[in-house]
Amino acid sequence: MTASLSTRTTNWSTCVDAGRCAHIRIITVLLLVIATGNSCVKGAVNAYEFRAYTDILAQQHIKHAIVAYNGEMLQSLQQKNTLRSLADMTTVHFYDVHQAMNSKNFTDFENLFYHDSPRVGIYLTQLEDVLLQEHVLGTNVLSATAAAVTGAYAGVHANVGSRFNNSQVWFIMSTQHSVETAIANARRVMTLLPLNISADITLGVRMESNNTIQLFDIYKIQPDWLEIEAKGYWSPIDGIQLKKRFRRSFVSRRRNFKGLQLRAGMVIREKPEGVDELDYLNTLNYQKLDPMQRRVYQLMKLLEPVLNVSFQAILRETWGRSWPNGSWEGVMAMLLSGEVEFTMCPMRFVSNRVHLIDYTTAVHSEYVFFLFRHPRRNDIRNIFFAPFVEEVWYGIFAIALLATLLLQLQLHHESRFFLNKDSQFQSRFDYAVLSILEAFFMQGPEPYAFAATSTRTLIFFVCLFSLLLQQFYGAFIVGSLLAVAPRTVTNLEALYNSSLEVGMESIPYNFEFFQISTSPLVNAIYERICKNRERHILTIEEGAKRIAKGGFAFHVSVNRMYILLKEMLTEKEFCDLQEVSVIPALHIGLGVTKNSPLREYITTSVLQFRTSGISQYSANQWQIPQMDCSLSQNHEVEVDLQHFLPAIMLLGAAMLLSVGVLILEILYYNLENGLKRTRLCPRITMADQEREFIN
Repeated sequence: MTASLSTRTTNWSTCVDAGRCAHIRIITVLLLVIATGNSCVKGAVNAYEFRAYTDILAQQHIKHAIVAYNGEMLQSLQQKNTLRSLADMTTVHFYDVHQAMNSKNFTDFENLFYHDSPRVGIYLTQLEDVLLQEHVLGTNVLSATAAAVTGAYAGVHANVGSRFNNSQVWFIMSTQHSVETAIANARRVMTLLPLNISADITLGVRMESNNTIQLFDIYKIQPDWLEIEAKGYWSPIDGIQLKKRFRRSFVSRRRNFKGLQLRAGMVIREKPEGVDELDYLNTLNYQKLDPMQRRVYQLMKLLEPVLNVSFQAILRETWGRSWPNGSWEGVMAMLLSGEVEFTMCPMRFVSNRVHLIDYTTAVHSEYVFFLFRHPRRNDIRNIFFAPFVEEVWYGIFAIALLATLLLQLQLHHESRFFLNKDSQFQSRFDYAVLSILEAFFMQGPEPYAFAATSTRTLIFFVCLFSLLLQQFYGAFIVGSLLAVAPRTVTNLEALYNSSLEVGMESIPYNFEFFQISTSPLVNAIYERICKNRERHILTIEEGAKRIAKGGFAFHVSVNRMYILLKEMLTEKEFCDLQEVSVIPALHIGLGVTKNSPLREYITTSVLQFRTSGISQYSANQWQIPQMDCSLSQNHEVEVDLQHFLPAIMLLGAAMLLSVGVLILEILYYNLENGLKRTRLCPRITMADQEREFIN
């Protein structure tokens, strides 16, 4: 129960300065009225301790504070100026453990924490007080359980472990005036507490000779040993005087884990038979197997000599999937149960995990694309129409039709005025059509086929137009063969409109992305993939074989796919590979147990690896070298069957059409000849007697 004897009054004062707007400052005055007590009690709180506590809060910019004391032992303070300076700087709660224990509605100390505030300062007035030890430090909870806890970093998972991390700034005063006695007493009381390496606890020992308070830093690395380091001192004249190293963060100060062994979760999915697990994780061989996990594992192993720590990898086959009952599997299950402290394999930032575990900064970037061999030419359906756009082809057709009609009119003029003696064929429309086609295909009619000057003029300019048309068309075809073919399938829309088949790797994040996407184009591609799931949803090895054959776009992590394709493709074929991005790069971090201090150590170490180039060096070891494709562009020009196939199909269709027309003509002429014979030679009927006479 918060001490009911504390009261608040609020003063609002307005200061007006020339040339500036008025500003308001809130001053909170807390007055502590303590019941009468024994003023001669040894170890009673005095004004110097409050001043030291106030200076600690000011140094760390803490705005929320708690003062825990036992009212039976607290001396009545008359120095109200000391309390006023503390109240001006922070919001303070006073917790009288004696009154809280005697009240009907017991108030737990942790209920006073400002959970919405990033940090809170806690002042424990007497370390040696039993009630304060039990109900503020929590020794009553830990006395039976903490001693039985084994394994590395057990304190992180203890019942009151959340009281002793970097979010709480403790200032604990000892009633002992001997440093050796105070440190020994602190070890006795606090060794079993679930302190961790991020704990911010300052032990104060008051020297009566000059009112100086010696300061000591307390934290824990090994679960059974309390680390106590001299931190500096506080004096009424000098204030807080800390050693230089204590002006840095705890991550930079406490980097010696003293051989501590930490358990880490690791995912291995494709270990070859007969290979030891540790050898497999630490070697650069088998790069096409588990490259992402093993690369990050080897990078994190570099932390062992840096932090004087060892990592024990516990292997699982999956990262973690949640079940309808709320349970998890794989590495996630180990993190939630406390079996491991963190993961040495990267884990995606997923919304259903962020409230259960913490993440470090990104340690790996995974690039997921549609990967395929780009067709060397334009699409097979329009290769012979590619030199001209649709409007030009429509214009050419209109010109040919107009020239045919005009030629037919002029042939009729020649036949009418007897300018051409051979008018038997020239008066037919098909003769005009064939003549214009001859001119367009640069064959030209016979020189004396037309007699009129107007007709010859028309044929001349049609041939001239055909010459220009053929030059433009041929120049484009030859130029496209000699020049580097432009890549047209470079975005998702072009991929959807192409003749390429599309598929994806059978891996959970692919299904998740396509199912939650709101893009109509992405949904349309996913529908095309799911129409034939057995053919389009494949393993990464099967997808690599389909990409190598060509005509198939596969949605996959390219970091590993390139390693597989390097063994399947020639240099020229490898340079034909094209990437089409659908989702941004996946920047993946490591998973850490909730509120674990390891998160800061791993994050800062990863950032140091990144700035020093170690991370890039590690990535280069697991990536194939960038290939220079400029030399492969100067290969011999070839026209393959794929792009010549439309011409063959057109000729074959025409030949089949001609055969069909031939059959119809044969049937027609046979039928017509039969009718003619019937009309010219009618059947003669004779009586039976006449036939017998003839025979």
